[in-house]
Amino acid sequence: MDENILDIEDLVVHYETEDEVVEAVNNIKLTMKKGEILGLVGETGAGKTTTALAIMGLLPERVGAIKKGKIKFEGENLLEKSKREMRAVRGKKISMIFQDPMTALNPVKTVGDQIAEVILLHDKCSKVEALKRAQDMLALVGIVPERYKDYPHQFSGGMKQRIVIAIALACEPDLLIADEPTTALDVTIQAQILDMMRALQKKNNTSTILITHDLGVVAEMCDHCAVMYAGEIVEYGTLEEIFDNPKHPYTKALYKSIPSLDKDVDRLHVIPGMVCDPSDLPSHCSFYDRCDEKCDACKLHDPLPYEIKDGHVVKCLKYQAREEE
Repeated sequence: MDENILDIEDLVVHYETEDEVVEAVNNIKLTMKKGEILGLVGETGAGKTTTALAIMGLLPERVGAIKKGKIKFEGENLLEKSKREMRAVRGKKISMIFQDPMTALNPVKTVGDQIAEVILLHDKCSKVEALKRAQDMLALVGIVPERYKDYPHQFSGGMKQRIVIAIALACEPDLLIADEPTTALDVTIQAQILDMMRALQKKNNTSTILITHDLGVVAEMCDHCAVMYAGEIVEYGTLEEIFDNPKHPYTKALYKSIPSLDKDVDRLHVIPGMVCDPSDLPSHCSFYDRCDEKCDACKLHDPLPYEIKDGHVVKCLKYQAREEE
């Protein structure tokens, strides 16, 4: 049996309106093994959430369009499934923790009913049994089970995020997508949520895609890391390779932006310029205008992904040229 749970091949996603075409995701390739935690890192607008929504089949219907590619989950191409078939996959096989728990929860339904709803949809059981399992899920994420009758507004931000995680894990999915699950929380609650997610992942051996812009979270949680920029994966490898031996100038620039406890500096490193407009992407390297290692050839060609060594891939023309000499 194939040990890969997820294979994404040449995925291209556009947002199309009458005025413009936004090239949100461009020819990305990703592979995940069962039980693995993959960190998806990049600035806002890099295409991380769009990639997750494409996997879930939740792109906006009128504007979101998958132009080409395959998303194979447990050997089956999700893009070939009907809407009805995808509804059976979502929540049961693949679940997503959405970025903002304030908008992810229904304000007029109790949290117990919202967890039980997922269980009733996918598992054959009575409502009483579903509510009992909902209480068990609340206990699992550190909330008193008796609070299943409470409404979302009666919980703090950190507890709302725990409830969203409980909903996502209610049917013990094989793949969990966590879209910046700790962004809106203070550092103490962030640590608690990450510890809880790690414990649950180990308990159920759940494959996890962790979307974040925080490299510290990636270092703490992940096995592999993919760095995204302008809808492309510019570097991919194991945690050790990405942190100890980064190759792409963008990855290096991200590390320089992290505050250091050892160095006394007046100002943090800033990556110059702005992310290129996804509705008007250049034909050459998308990081060219902001790169401090660019050369003339970088403006003539769009580099192809290059495997430096087994599993460590970088999309940089300058590095490819050095390797080929």
